[in-house]
Amino acid sequence: MLSKKLKYIYRAAFMTALLCLYSCDGGDDDGRRLGEVIVGTWQRDEIIIDGDTSIKPEDLTYDLFYFYGDGDYNGMVRTGSFLTVDTAGEMIFDGSFQCDNNNLKLDCVNSSGERRKILAQVLSFTDNQMQIRYVIDEYDVTVTVIIRKISDSVK
Repeated sequence: MLSKKLKYIYRAAFMTALLCLYSCDGGDDDGRRLGEVIVGTWQRDEIIIDGDTSIKPEDLTYDLFYFYGDGDYNGMVRTGSFLTVDTAGEMIFDGSFQCDNNNLKLDCVNSSGERRKILAQVLSFTDNQMQIRYVIDEYDVTVTVIIRKISDSVK
């Protein structure tokens, strides 16, 4: 029969192992952190708009997304600046970002000088593709943006 102290040690070891297994599933498919792969140049791949609206994917003119690693990264959360441009190279948004495996927060200014805060849910990511979803409150629509990484460097 096991002593109380030995049972406690086994129970603590089991709980620690469960906690480690749970924490290893950080929201991405293979254990990588979004903060390790987000810095670089990404390009629009697809936009899906859900909701009763006349807005079409082509109305959202995103083309390139530049995420700069000029902030902090603690292994879980990365901060930095970003720039989004359209196909003509004109700025759409310019500002700062914060991301973890589940969320991408953008605090930015658009080309008209209006400040916006966007909280996007990170649906999935790999080394070369990211799928995010956010809500445009003024139109009551949900936008899913799929972008692909085209370079680890930023212009």
